[in-house]
Amino acid sequence: MAILEIKNLVKSFDKTEVLKDVSFSMEKGEVVSIIGSSGSGKTTLLRCINFLEKADKGQVVLNGEVIFDGDKKKEMLPAEIREKQLKFGFVFQSFNLFPQYNVIDNVTLAPKLIAKSRPDFKQNKAKIYAEIEEQAKNLLNSAGLSDKYLSYPCELSGGQQQRVAICRALQLNPEIMLFDEPTSALDPEITNEVLKVIKSLADGNMTMIIVTHEMAFARNVSDRIVFMDDGVIAEEGTPEEIFTNPKSKRLKEFLSNVRM
Repeated sequence: MAILEIKNLVKSFDKTEVLKDVSFSMEKGEVVSIIGSSGSGKTTLLRCINFLEKADKGQVVLNGEVIFDGDKKKEMLPAEIREKQLKFGFVFQSFNLFPQYNVIDNVTLAPKLIAKSRPDFKQNKAKIYAEIEEQAKNLLNSAGLSDKYLSYPCELSGGQQQRVAICRALQLNPEIMLFDEPTSALDPEITNEVLKVIKSLADGNMTMIIVTHEMAFARNVSDRIVFMDDGVIAEEGTPEEIFTNPKSKRLKEFLSNVRM
């Protein structure tokens, strides 16, 4: 059974239809990279999957459960949306770290807030917080940030900030990681720092959707490539199929204009 199914998603902003009946599915442990020109709907698709935007029509199905149904007119409560969002880790283009908190606090803030709803929180607060901080330190260590626990975002490079953002998303143990062009705000010389961390997640069988403009990286790390054009999935296939033998004219044009 597919871990994620996107069924006939439609999303418009005012009179502009950004997603036009988008459907695809993916298996647990699969890495899917989404490529395409600016304005093709890539980021909007991620945001609809993660409830940062509400699709107008269609369904999002996670592990066989419909977690969004555009045909149901009843609005979800904020608490219900937050619960569904926790199933996905989202890494933004622009890091979105809290500038007033140091690295360890940025990574542990959300799980500590969530822990307060546990029935055993009051009697086991110290132990629960210690476990959260230990997990955060393990994640930061694996991302090469063991010496940055007490640093603030303004004291970090862009690559270090993005690695902190990845650790923050992983700290909540999401079922699927979503990356929205995670290197687009980085200088070329530090892009590889972030790509190396994402590659390690792929090697560890993390289920991921990556919107990216790094074609060489997408080719190397992905199980499948989805090419979006003007709000639709124009072509999808293995990296070899997409990059070696593209079928659609629009994909050929796109690939001829990007750095491989």
